[in-house]
Amino acid sequence: MAANPQGKPGGDRLQPENPGWCLILCTAPDDACARDIARRLLAGKLAACVTLLPGATSLYFWQGALEQQAEVQLLIKSHAPLQQAVFAQIKAHHPYQTPELLVLPVIGGDPDYLSWLNDALR
Repeated sequence: MAANPQGKPGGDRLQPENPGWCLILCTAPDDACARDIARRLLAGKLAACVTLLPGATSLYFWQGALEQQAEVQLLIKSHAPLQQAVFAQIKAHHPYQTPELLVLPVIGGDPDYLSWLNDALR
């Protein structure tokens, strides 16, 4: 994790109460697709970290029919101002017509971890 030259939790970086961080949820049909999306987001500095959770099963209605799909859940840690760029990158490379793109605000976190996230997007 990042060093803290200020000697105080989080230094002058984003504090846990600052709502600037977000967790973006997205599903992918398989591991290869999920890894491709994750690598593109990381390479473009649009995400600090992407966690892949294989083995998810989604049930949903699509065009009037109940569907069931094995998927990989992506947990994308990013900064709220990057949200639209993250969406654009995913939509450009995702096989689904309407990929899951949900944004959850981060309302708190360990100051050292938030500092590392901040450094990872520089």
